[in-house]
Amino acid sequence: MFKRLIREAKQLHSVSGLFVNRPNGYDFDLPDNILIFSRGGCAPVAGSGAIHHRHLLNLNLGAPCTLLLDGHRFYLETGSVFLIYPYENHLFLHTDEKIFRLMITFEVKRRDILPERHSSALLNPASLRLASDLLRAYRNGAERWDLTLLLTLLLSRFRQDTRENSAPLPLPESGSFAPRIVRHIMNHLNGELHLDALAKEFHISKSTLRRHFQSETGISLGEYIRRSRITRAMHLLGKEEKNIGEIAEVCGYSSIQAFSRAFREKSGMTPFAYRSRQFALRRNRALNS
Repeated sequence: MFKRLIREAKQLHSVSGLFVNRPNGYDFDLPDNILIFSRGGCAPVAGSGAIHHRHLLNLNLGAPCTLLLDGHRFYLETGSVFLIYPYENHLFLHTDEKIFRLMITFEVKRRDILPERHSSALLNPASLRLASDLLRAYRNGAERWDLTLLLTLLLSRFRQDTRENSAPLPLPESGSFAPRIVRHIMNHLNGELHLDALAKEFHISKSTLRRHFQSETGISLGEYIRRSRITRAMHLLGKEEKNIGEIAEVCGYSSIQAFSRAFREKSGMTPFAYRSRQFALRRNRALNS
């Protein structure tokens, strides 16, 4: 069963724009906008972590690997399942050619089907069967509602397995303070977040703050803040609740002009163009559903 799941995963086609909103025409609180892909083999250890607004369910099907997550280091053994929550800076360290990971990304409003943060479980016959069914349905172009139901069952199984302690919890490294800084940043994205203010908030020198944050997360503090603001802006632009000026303010920009410059630098398009594209995708999906 385990080898079969690997064979199925290796047949996935490469895709681009993994973390773009993909409205599916339904209106429910269960897993939505599901994308599945795989990663494997060796990769350079040096690099910046990823930050996005989606949940990322990682199934480690090959050799063990290490995950850097908001300043913590987790050891993901073969056969383990680990869920990364939105806006968590994460970097998988591929140091073995036998590493192979199946990645299931999605958005969800309902949280009672999800395991707690930083919990882990081992794949068992029941969860392997559910993962295989989901992967096969995805590859065969199943209806989005079917994918939602299959992923809901898999997440529910995972949540139950973590409660039953099917695998020991990965232990974060002690002494790191990056998670506290990350939480502060995510709760204050509408503010200025100057280095001076952050250093004062955490009673640490600016140079020490910069050095330790980079060391623990694999990304500079300034780049983390910029990415977090743009990622949240992308998420809000895909909705209709706020206009662009309001989104600029919520994401900590002093003006629409400053927001537009920063957004275009990171995404290659203006906020208005990005929103127009997301709404067009939503209309097309609704017409085709």
